[in-house]
Parts: sequence; C-alpha cells; structure tokens
Amino acid sequence: MAWPPGAHASTFGGNPVSCAAALATIALLRDQLVANAADVGGHLMSGLTAIAAKHPLIGDVRGRGLMVGVELVRDRQTKERAIEERDAVVSAAFARGLLLLGAGKNAIRSRRRSCSRARRRRQP
Repeated sequence: MAWPPGAHASTFGGNPVSCAAALATIALLRDQLVANAADVGGHLMSGLTAIAAKHPLIGDVRGRGLMVGVELVRDRQTKERAIEERDAVVSAAFARGLLLLGAGKNAIRSRRRSCSRARRRRQP
C-alpha cells in the first residue's frame, strides 16, 4: 500500500508531554545514571572477581556497567560447563530472595537497577 505524504500520522508523535518526558529521561541518563552504572558496575566486578579467586566453580566474570555475568565451570582448564551447578546456584539464590537469571547453559547474569548505588564497607 502506498500512502501519499500526510495520509498517515501517529497519535503520540510530537506529543509535548511525551517529548518532555523523553528529554528529562535523556538528561537523567546523561547527568547521573550512565556514570553511576560505570561506578556500581566496577564495584560489582571487583567484588565478583575477588569471590572468583576463592571459588574454583567461577570460571569467568565479565560485563559492562550494571550487566554482569558469571560463568560457572567444573574445571577452569578445560572450561567444562557447570550446568547443574548453575541451576542449583540460581535456585538457592531465589530461595534466599535474590533473583538471578541464567544465561546460556552455565552462566548467571545479574542486571541491577540503574539507580543502584555501591555500598562500600567502611574501613575500621
């Protein structure tokens, strides 16, 4: 179907309230949330990397910003996937009130809220 110019329009296109909301969202992202995601994500990656050093089940920690993944392996050399172990970790976390998402066959991903803040321990 070929419509001539002006024959089709969007009910919400150019709505001043929608445009104002979009501009406010862009400003919030630019002024706060992107930098905060980098800060909190770095804190999360550091903590998970420290945990990985103590637990051989963790084969890799990777991510960017607040989207972080943890790959579980049975052997770090062969990278044999820890499929059942991943499912057990996700289930145990859920039973304790933490929602983790499986990713692929043997990874866990955690997507924090954009407004999350890093809680740092105070040094004694």
